[in-house]
Amino acid sequence: MRGLEMKGVIFVELIGWVEETFSPAIADAMITRADIASGGGYSSVGNYSHHEALALLVTLADLVERPVADLAQSYGCWLAARFAVLYPEMFEGYADAHSFLRDIDGHIHREVQKLYPGALTPRVLATTDGPNMTLAYSSHRPLADVAFGLITGTIAHFDEDFEVERDASIAGSHEARFVIRPGSLTTGG
Repeated sequence: MRGLEMKGVIFVELIGWVEETFSPAIADAMITRADIASGGGYSSVGNYSHHEALALLVTLADLVERPVADLAQSYGCWLAARFAVLYPEMFEGYADAHSFLRDIDGHIHREVQKLYPGALTPRVLATTDGPNMTLAYSSHRPLADVAFGLITGTIAHFDEDFEVERDASIAGSHEARFVIRPGSLTTGG
């Protein structure tokens, strides 16, 4: 399943998030109980099945008794802040969240593919209507909840005040639509 593999940086950061948010013991228990093929030995430049990331999140949800969707969103929000640290050049030239989010497909994902040749990125199309923006997310991987967190984390990175709402008419984890309006930053929908 080469096409569904993800870059190891996502896994390395997932383990880091669990260690920081919960504890190293919870991270170890998650890896052990998930019984994943890699055994949790990730390299940031390696390639791993997205099924392992899902197995880790499901196992974590059982361990900490929280919904998988909430954990995925929290991880995505945290990951946005990590991306700003790991890849500051991707954030250069952007003064606000709107311009950054608008350029995800046109610029950001192209830069990701330069850093990680062969990376298969989701499709994120932005449309604007005055101060409002809609992001249509589509991926072959069921990670829309992580995308939700990445969006809210990006807004937090730029220290802006926007409300993010997930369009409930699009149910599923492969596709989603997010509406961003001036207001209070939210992480739920």
